[in-house]
Amino acid sequence: MPNRRSLLKASVAAPMLLTLAPSAQAQLEGDVGVASGDPRPYSVVIWTRVPEFAQSGTSVVVSYKVSRNADLSQPVATGTFTTSATRDWTVKLRVSGLEPFTRYYYGFTTTTGYTSVTGRTKTIPNYGQRIEEVRFAYVSCQDFTAGYYTVYANMATQDDIDFCVHLGDNIYETGSAAFQGAVREDTIGDGEAKVLDEYRQKYKLYLTDPNMREVRRLFPWFIMWDDHEVFNDYAGTTVDTVAPGRRQDGYQAFMEYMPMAPQSTTDPNELRMYRKVPFGLLMDLILTDERQYRDPLICDTSFFTTGCEGLDDPNRTMLGTTQAAWLKDALQSSPTRRWKMLMSEVMWQRFTILGFGSGAGKDLPQKIFKNPLAVDPGVYINLDAWDGYPEERKGILQFIKDEGIKNVVVCTGDIHNCYAGELRPDFLDETSDSVAVEVVGGSVTSSGIAELTGGLDLTELGQTLILGANPSMKYLDLTYHVFTKMIVREEAVTVSYEAVGTVTAQTAQAFQLAKFQVFNGVSKLAAITP
Repeated sequence: MPNRRSLLKASVAAPMLLTLAPSAQAQLEGDVGVASGDPRPYSVVIWTRVPEFAQSGTSVVVSYKVSRNADLSQPVATGTFTTSATRDWTVKLRVSGLEPFTRYYYGFTTTTGYTSVTGRTKTIPNYGQRIEEVRFAYVSCQDFTAGYYTVYANMATQDDIDFCVHLGDNIYETGSAAFQGAVREDTIGDGEAKVLDEYRQKYKLYLTDPNMREVRRLFPWFIMWDDHEVFNDYAGTTVDTVAPGRRQDGYQAFMEYMPMAPQSTTDPNELRMYRKVPFGLLMDLILTDERQYRDPLICDTSFFTTGCEGLDDPNRTMLGTTQAAWLKDALQSSPTRRWKMLMSEVMWQRFTILGFGSGAGKDLPQKIFKNPLAVDPGVYINLDAWDGYPEERKGILQFIKDEGIKNVVVCTGDIHNCYAGELRPDFLDETSDSVAVEVVGGSVTSSGIAELTGGLDLTELGQTLILGANPSMKYLDLTYHVFTKMIVREEAVTVSYEAVGTVTAQTAQAFQLAKFQVFNGVSKLAAITP
């Protein structure tokens, strides 16, 4: 792996100064812009909200137009949609009759005085279409109070991006997560949303940020959730007994404000989020839901713990039996598509510190000798991720190995810093073959190690403490906020961490923090030296 200092030296030589996104029109009261999402070859979901000044009576009829050009003078689809207070005046519909892998523009108007900004979107390739490349970006964890969305200002300059993915924590139900400092204020619900109206207010607050509105306007999105859309570390199988009605309120506000199509289920309390989307013959985008069906945490704490009895119970599940079976089928059922891009809210890699995990056995003394800082044989950093469900993880990775499934790249959020590495069924067997690659992207704003330690750059120390304890992990950065960019071609996937210098000021310098490749048929990370 390249030296981090050389990476930074090369990347900041010609940095780009980012400023707040210019507004296409003066933002009026309650105007939260437009968005699009869940594109398919012949359709896309478009979204807006009628602002307060244009709400009238018990409902408003909203006209929409989708066009081939930015001035909307060549419409290919038009129609109306009626909204009301029961859906917080939001508008969301799937527009059909479009052409594959084609850029479109769209807008909304009402007779009550609202004319939206013009949105831009793009359909995906047809299922059997042969395409040269797909470019996308993914993000996660955007606590409004923790900083400004300079990451989004950087993303908005990337005109070559075909679509974006959000891996969860679209909002934080708390005004500020307890471990995060406050740069911007949020006092909704006395600092914590617990009922429907408060969750709705959170989304509207976040959408006052012009950079967030701009990336929703420019790109189609595939949206996932994690925990803060409801509350911290919740487990979907027990949330209703812990906080009756809160999940339903959080889910309703999420679906009102996210540009994604609702999935039909037989359970009125379930929102089907997991799905597979083919992109021509090049790749499958596989989106998993690692929150709604999971068993709850069984140890006393999820952070910095040696674990507890029952952690290795083979019946413990994060995905639930139905989704786990679906995931195996999704990975196996498209052999003609080159790449399987697996979107994951939480980390798959084994993630320990100060030791080498339970099971190190007779080799532990020798490993401690090599790393004098290793003082405990199993300190897990975060059991709210896949380390808390190790047997289910092992079963899925073993399935990938046994079935000979190639070219699985896992794209992950949640942990607020950048980590990249290789996945193997047995993480304690350093000689075993890896079966997939995982790229964990840092947060948009939510506090990482640097913020939690008062601004210290601990990346080099982390290379000793963390990379030394986790041989499957090949790269980390504990300082910068990023979006992660993926360029998918038949021969390789190119990965880059696109960083900004700060999120505590309204302007920031943008630079490329690190760049890797994953080659066809090889489940390893190859660094690209600047």
